[in-house]
Amino acid sequence: MTYILVTGPMGAGKSTFMRSLPRPRGNFVVPDNVPDMMLDHSCELNGMMFYEIDAPTAIGKIWIDWIKASDMQIVVGDGRNKPDENFVELWNYLTENTPDTDRAIILNRTNGISNEWSDYSNERIMCVGIGETIDEETAIASETDILAITKYLSNKNG
Repeated sequence: MTYILVTGPMGAGKSTFMRSLPRPRGNFVVPDNVPDMMLDHSCELNGMMFYEIDAPTAIGKIWIDWIKASDMQIVVGDGRNKPDENFVELWNYLTENTPDTDRAIILNRTNGISNEWSDYSNERIMCVGIGETIDEETAIASETDILAITKYLSNKNG
């Protein structure tokens, strides 16, 4: 199994990404050697175990085992804006504490990568456009974009 951490600043679109993953989804299996914690969203999809941790929580020391358990880290950012201090703080924390873990950046709410993200050009950056707004609090990302990302992840993680 491949464990994929989905994280990012509050409001960046992590939950939208998780909600938009294709169905059917399987049950999440907790990795070995991590403390029992309540996760916002978690699921299995094609042998990949996705789990979401908000940025302020992720940099808390009690979550370090969950951070280190990931084989891949997806950091979601609001693509309409430049990387803010919360994104930068989280990115630096992840790269310092898990330097050998693969990472990708998902820019949410956009179809293009602005020059303001050029500091991260060595990373795989993908965009997720807006799909369907269900209500004021709930949205689904572009199905085409999500399928492209899950295909990339499946190919990368075998």
